[in-house]
Amino acid sequence: MDCSITFDIGATSELYAQLTGLLAGFSFTAVVIALSRSLERTPAGQTPAPDPIKESLDRALPVMICSFLALVITSLTYSAITGDADNTGRATIEELVGGLTFQVSGIIMFYSVVLLLEAAEAWEAANHSRRLLGQFVTLVSFAYITNGLDDYNDARFRNGTEPPTWVATVTYSLLAVYAVYAVAGYFLYHRLPHIGGRSVTRNAAGQITSTSGAAQPDHKRMVQKIATISLLTVIACAVGVGYYSAYGGEVCSTAPLGVAVGIMVLSFAVSVAFSTWFFLSRQPDLE
Repeated sequence: MDCSITFDIGATSELYAQLTGLLAGFSFTAVVIALSRSLERTPAGQTPAPDPIKESLDRALPVMICSFLALVITSLTYSAITGDADNTGRATIEELVGGLTFQVSGIIMFYSVVLLLEAAEAWEAANHSRRLLGQFVTLVSFAYITNGLDDYNDARFRNGTEPPTWVATVTYSLLAVYAVYAVAGYFLYHRLPHIGGRSVTRNAAGQITSTSGAAQPDHKRMVQKIATISLLTVIACAVGVGYYSAYGGEVCSTAPLGVAVGIMVLSFAVSVAFSTWFFLSRQPDLE
């Protein structure tokens, strides 16, 4: 039985495996740079002076390490999908799961860049990058998942059959809601409350300075939890793809429609959760 679709999942997955492997190399380089500063030692007999940059690097380092590991695992996941691409039924659902791993690993990679910019006290670049990441990169990552759902529908509904209309309704409704949310958040970015950490001001010379105090909450533990949960999510998806490629259905059999739609809804929830956190944890506006 011929159940092939026009979209070449195997070739695309191979390219994504190469891309995520390349990004993992860049992430590893960033980890080494951050470690070189974190490993600096205070000379014997001297009291270590407060170092806001080192504190920020300590906050960013767990995200950078988890980003590196997540990208490596995502590359392996896409390699497994490439090997199973001839089984179109399985490959379409694996594409959705792989898209979820790419979404999570990509977002935390960009997040590590934002934290690195904040550690370097490049506040204007960091604020702008966080704004774009939270409002639009998460939107694009969710839209990427919906493309995988189209491939799934092509494989499951063939020979003249059409997917239920509610699938398209749910898909386009989520995209529309998120697009409105992203645009509104972008324009209201400086008008709504935040729970940002370090206070950023301009001195008399126009230079940007930052301070930290007890009045400003420290997000270090929360950032570590986000990085850890993200990495565990990527690992769970990779294990799922490996198990499904080995013990899944026949060549033309696909997973239930509810599973595919559930992955899309989960991707929507991931995007909203990341976007909300980036929005609320942004730094105070320059004074």
